[in-house]
Amino acid sequence: MATAPDSVSKATFSQKAGGFVYQVFCGILRLLDIRLIALVGRCIGYLAWLAFPERRRIVARNMRIVVDPMLRGRKLSALVRRNIVRTCMNMACTLKTGLMTDKELKRSVNVIGGNQFEDRAAQGQCIVACIPHAGNWEILARIRPYFAKVKRYGSMYRRLDNPVLEDMVLRGRTRYGCEMFSNKKGLKEVFRLAGQGGMLGVLSDQFTQQGVFVPYFGKVTGTTPLPSLIYKRCKGNGHLLAVATRNTGLGKWDAVLNNYISIPEGETSSARITMAVNDALAEVQRQSILDGFWMHHRWKTTANFAPAYLDDDQLELIRQHATLPFRIILCLPEAFEDALLTIPMLRELKASRPDIQLNLITPEEQIPFWKTQDYVAHVVSTRNPIRQMEADEQYKDGPYDVLYMLSDNRKVFRSLQALLPMYISGFAASPLSRQFRKKCVLPVGEPPEHKSQDYLRLLRLHLKPKGLPYADPDQGNADAAGNFIAPFSTLGSADSWEDAKWKELVQQLGSNTTLLALQRDEEAAKVMAERLGIPCSIVQPETVSQVLGAQCRLYAVDGLLPQLAALVGCRCHVIMASRLTAVYAPLGDGHKTASLHTPCHPCYRTSCDQQQSCTSSISVADIL
Repeated sequence: MATAPDSVSKATFSQKAGGFVYQVFCGILRLLDIRLIALVGRCIGYLAWLAFPERRRIVARNMRIVVDPMLRGRKLSALVRRNIVRTCMNMACTLKTGLMTDKELKRSVNVIGGNQFEDRAAQGQCIVACIPHAGNWEILARIRPYFAKVKRYGSMYRRLDNPVLEDMVLRGRTRYGCEMFSNKKGLKEVFRLAGQGGMLGVLSDQFTQQGVFVPYFGKVTGTTPLPSLIYKRCKGNGHLLAVATRNTGLGKWDAVLNNYISIPEGETSSARITMAVNDALAEVQRQSILDGFWMHHRWKTTANFAPAYLDDDQLELIRQHATLPFRIILCLPEAFEDALLTIPMLRELKASRPDIQLNLITPEEQIPFWKTQDYVAHVVSTRNPIRQMEADEQYKDGPYDVLYMLSDNRKVFRSLQALLPMYISGFAASPLSRQFRKKCVLPVGEPPEHKSQDYLRLLRLHLKPKGLPYADPDQGNADAAGNFIAPFSTLGSADSWEDAKWKELVQQLGSNTTLLALQRDEEAAKVMAERLGIPCSIVQPETVSQVLGAQCRLYAVDGLLPQLAALVGCRCHVIMASRLTAVYAPLGDGHKTASLHTPCHPCYRTSCDQQQSCTSSISVADIL
């Protein structure tokens, strides 16, 4: 399985120079005791801990997942430091492992549980060793001579980009009889070994977007299905084994080979087999959690965090075994009217995976409304959101994964940097977009679309929407009926209609008519209702659903109330003055709008400076 000589001969000068330096370096390593190398590795670890704050944040994130989501402060910092030091020591010693003499190997490595594994492999059965990124995993190639009865002993690996280094490292790994199978060569030889019997090592905890999405340490992540594929290829003649190496002293390790993974007879689901592998790997790693290679972003998020295809097995396993949710933060637009138009996006996100948790950051006055929405887990205000998000009630759910920055609030965005690493998405036009991983560019010069489509367009960069509706009639009052008028707008005085026309409208609607207003307009609403001779109902955004339902009809000027009414299935007739109908009309079916297109429409102003308002030409007949 060595690299072809012609690939080495075609290497660039810098690649050959790198190979020469590595060869000299290996010559020096042969002269050094592995305990000295381990000591140097620990020193490098302390330097790495001091010099790389981003790595500290990644390790801290991983530690909260694999140990305890409530870890914080000095206890978490101590674990982070110890893990970085241990990881650097293990990585330094991997360079020496393949160069050790038999005497050095015997002194440094203790093999636990190899007899049973050797006997099964010698009988022609295939042992798939599922290996986590932990400890000094190069030991597993070096101990090949310990198992003379095993005819084939191999491992999957990732090729190096430098062909010179690749050839040298591969020769070192295969020197003692271990076969190496490159991930770029396909699986033909791997499946052949599976059929003939032997031992095959696979680094089974690596992230892959094309894998299966199942929990690992209780948090869902994309995981390679390769062990399950090889196991199924064995057709009943294979076994899965969780293998780990753990540090027991300076330059000393245990290679643990006795953790067999129990798979029900006849199991064919890749998701369920992979779940069993993940559980077994988590169990062996918990025995020495500091040996885990937690310096890489194991539970990282990519743009496709909700795969287009999650089969029933994956969905069920996520529901049963995901103890830590996939946490999404949405910093909502500060205008309440715009924030409501994110609801289709929020519902799509919640429906994309069973473990999704939505956390909203919003102005304080919006919090009571959002707390009534069952798809929202937590809501905090834009005033010092980090302090609220790190309170125990929210902190216990683990680290955050994705941030949708739908607001331009720089102060909030800067404060959220403390929660990194996260995958950040937003609109390209945002002044904060330089730090976004995914940027949604809105079309220019095309016919206007509803504002809610902007948020769904951003969402499509991550997942395929299911077309969930804005309206949810079940939230409304099923017993409510009749007509309502809402003459007061949250957008300002530019969105208003003459009192005489409201009076005419009420006369035509009949006695079963109620004036609806928000508490902010309570005084003016009561005066107007008395003048019109109709009852008045004062609501807050969170209580609109108690008053309105699908059997109601609302006649209103543009603003917050029509959108809240549409949310519970109430049919709306809306007079739109300052905003464009195609962009801001109520979402859902059965709504009607009335507007007059003048040279100044839409103006998006709160007050009108024209002699005659654009709504003055809208008649009662128009709105009916």
